Amino acid sequence: MIYSRYFSAVTSENGQPNLNPDQFRRMMNIVFCEGILTGLKKIKEKYKDTPFYNTFDTIIFKQDTLLTKLTGNLKPKDLLREMHMLSEA
Repeated sequence: MIYSRYFSAVTSENGQPNLNPDQFRRMMNIVFCEGILTGLKKIKEKYKDTPFYNTFDTIIFKQDTLLTKLTGNLKPKDLLREMHMLSEA
């Protein structure tokens, strides 16, 4: 939840970021995707040492791929800077 924590900290310090609707939606999708990944990984750990342990790997992979697509694997600070620049364009 690296991006979610960063966005939360920035929002707590400076208020809501001034993003256009597309970039704000992107930010919310990133937070949502990280939440899904965290939940799936917690569920997966509940099934450790059972035949169902690897059941969620495909879903986790798809969500991780989506998160990568949304973030470009940028550092949170760089991502937010990019989102600000795209909002100004």
